[in-house]
Amino acid sequence: MYFFCIGDYVTTLSKVANKHDWPLIWYQKLSQFYKIPRETPWNFTQQHVIDFLIAQRRANKKTSTRIQIVEALMQFQKRRPQLQNQADLSEIKTKLQKLLRQEQQEQAAKPLKGDKQHAYKHTADVKGRIDPSEPDVIQQFRIKMRSGKHQYSTEKAYVRQVQLFMRERQLKCLADFQSVTTADVESHLSDLAVDGNVAPTTQNQAYYALKLLFELVLDRDFGKIDAIRSTKAVHIPSVMSRSEVAQVISHIRPPYQLIAKLLYGCGMRISECLRLRVKDIDFEMKRIEVHASKGEKSRFVPLPDSVSQSLQRAIRSRRVLHDKDLEEGTASVELPFALDKKYPNAHHEFKWQFLFASHKLSRNPRTGKLQRHHIHRDTFMANLAAAVSELGFNKRITAHTFRHSFATHLLKAGTDIRNIQELLGHNDISTTMIYLHVLNVETEKVVSPLDTLEINTQNKTDHNPAKPLIASLPQTNDDEKISDIYPSSCSANSAIAQDPLQHLQGAQNRTSYFGLALAIGTALVLLSTMLGRFT
Repeated sequence: MYFFCIGDYVTTLSKVANKHDWPLIWYQKLSQFYKIPRETPWNFTQQHVIDFLIAQRRANKKTSTRIQIVEALMQFQKRRPQLQNQADLSEIKTKLQKLLRQEQQEQAAKPLKGDKQHAYKHTADVKGRIDPSEPDVIQQFRIKMRSGKHQYSTEKAYVRQVQLFMRERQLKCLADFQSVTTADVESHLSDLAVDGNVAPTTQNQAYYALKLLFELVLDRDFGKIDAIRSTKAVHIPSVMSRSEVAQVISHIRPPYQLIAKLLYGCGMRISECLRLRVKDIDFEMKRIEVHASKGEKSRFVPLPDSVSQSLQRAIRSRRVLHDKDLEEGTASVELPFALDKKYPNAHHEFKWQFLFASHKLSRNPRTGKLQRHHIHRDTFMANLAAAVSELGFNKRITAHTFRHSFATHLLKAGTDIRNIQELLGHNDISTTMIYLHVLNVETEKVVSPLDTLEINTQNKTDHNPAKPLIASLPQTNDDEKISDIYPSSCSANSAIAQDPLQHLQGAQNRTSYFGLALAIGTALVLLSTMLGRFT
């Protein structure tokens, strides 16, 4: 009876959700975030709210908005006095209010745009090194992007697009952008599609790079862009058969063979697999945590039983390398976001180390610190290409082909497409639906009409070498009937069949006689015309 009352209570209040009942709205969003059915009475904890607020922060929700979320959830708790041991959210609200005051103080103390050198020096200490030889607009753009927690690969791609725009428009510094308008951006994007003949993804990358530049650096509205867009072709993903997957994996040498097994067994992207840390492998729950995925999302993927022992050996081997780094005083790894400030010693801990570590130390391109990064993706691609070449496969096989094969084989085995969407980390189900198109065209079940024909490939040739390669046609009863109706035609055809070369020679002779007669007739006409003029 208690559960029934709570369910009716939520259902009744859902009718007024559209009237800005924010306590109920944010409770429903919190429930959807954890996939809790709407009618189920759920006593959320403090950690549930913290994780939800972190997700809202990554979605660029302001601190003031996050405070309103906490206040709305506190009001919703008051509507359910029946539930015992409800989470105390006042501490979270206090911390957020303190954070808001700090942000307001930093905003007030922020230097003006003219005081660039002071701003760069202060931000470089926090966000990493900035090359002073780059144009000031590029330096500002890098700083703003790092403040927004963008991946380094995204930063490089966006900076490259902005540099291309500056080179095409002959822009040298931030002051030159004062004359840049939306029409310039439209013209640039159209030139990429028409003259550059770039792919749609490249044009979209340029669009979002310039849009981010306008918003973060220029503090201007990007406006509506009406440029000529590149035509996006629909590509069917390349998929390997199970036999091909087994052959390719068996020909890849360790430790890259383990990476290939994880790509196919878990459906991960190559970047996600290479960024796996020791702490992400959960042998007890038989799952792997994938963090910093596309769109800064996290998810769980299943841990195949067949790779458990290989992963344990890899972790033991990684422990040996880490102990060596500790002895030499070089044990360090890049940490996501600002964890190195919250946990100053975490970069030394073994659990934070990359599982597939590089054999040498390298400097972080942002901070300049000497750290042990994961192996480069090109190293795996080189080993994969060598294995494919050794097998003699002509099919285009990349690291992403394992992911395509993972999804296709699961669909073929009857796995629900919603589960595959969760495993792949797709936002939209339509992205996962592309693998259904691969299955709908089951070419192995389609019999080509050519295979149903019985074609005699043996040529019936005469033993005489002077005879042509055209086989003589036997006389059939049907031919005899036709010869009764068209005797001259059939007799001619019979003559052709008996000696084709003689027929061709006769045809050439007739052509020569006709040409000679035509020439004589033309000459006579001309002669008579001339005689007529004299007379």
